[in-house]
Amino acid sequence: MNKIEVGVFYILSAVIVLYIAIELIELIYQFGKAIIEHDETSDRLLVTKAQTNKVLPVFFNILIAIELIDTFNVYIKEHHIKVQSILLVGLIAIGRKLLILDIGHADGMSNIGLAAIILSLSLGYYLVKKPAK
Repeated sequence: MNKIEVGVFYILSAVIVLYIAIELIELIYQFGKAIIEHDETSDRLLVTKAQTNKVLPVFFNILIAIELIDTFNVYIKEHHIKVQSILLVGLIAIGRKLLILDIGHADGMSNIGLAAIILSLSLGYYLVKKPAK
């Protein structure tokens, strides 16, 4: 059973590495396109806000995938999942969500929900990271 589990994690890791490669190509493409197709009406020097909104989610997708690979590697070596890694993936994912969300047009309950998630993940990360006395 242990060999099957390790095999599955290697397959998942390979899929995530392939996903990271594709997302890197997408990131380079989107960023290059943003620089080449400069909007003259924008007050920004190189990349407009709309173009940034296309590039940043891809960047955060790559960070999340890298953290997932790290979590898989720890699990394969030590046979336990680090809570700190899971909380970090959650914080990165919610940060990505905040960057692409137009908070001004979201309803109040969504904003309160996001705030609760951020506070919960941050408090959890702090408690896990805090040195024991």
